[in-house]
Amino acid sequence: MMPELVHTRHLAQLGLLKDILDEAGLATNLLEKSEAIPIHVLMAGFQEDKKGRNRFLHFSFLPLDEEDIGAIQLLQIYSTLPFHLKEGQRDKAAAVLLAVNTRLPIGHFGINEQNELHYRYVYSLSVAKSFDSEEILEILSMFVYMCDMFAEPVELVASGEAEVAEVLQTLK
Repeated sequence: MMPELVHTRHLAQLGLLKDILDEAGLATNLLEKSEAIPIHVLMAGFQEDKKGRNRFLHFSFLPLDEEDIGAIQLLQIYSTLPFHLKEGQRDKAAAVLLAVNTRLPIGHFGINEQNELHYRYVYSLSVAKSFDSEEILEILSMFVYMCDMFAEPVELVASGEAEVAEVLQTLK
């Protein structure tokens, strides 16, 4: 369990990140930890995908052990892709995700326990520093670009519309 001081620091950091994202024109909502939510979470909407579906970014600090908590903070940036994994397509989607993940400069795509497809990146930040607006916006720009670039081929296989081999050909 994290000390209350760490939760307070994380909330303050997410507040600063919220200000940066608000200034950049993103709609944000900061959810403080509660009985229902074990850690603070900042949510931000970003541009719709090509099919007009809403997309959201989730920001939260990952819990660390006592040794690391004094030196670094790990900010998880997470987005659930706005489509579903068709039953029976998990292995095929996983094969495409494996190929896609070898092409990413940051983060990775995956499938969670609820069979939701997601994109995730963990940003390491020194405890002694705060967010640099330009740097974090550049990282988010790259994050969104990776979602835009690879979500469509992943969806084609996840939905059963295309076979793995034909999608892998488009990735070359």
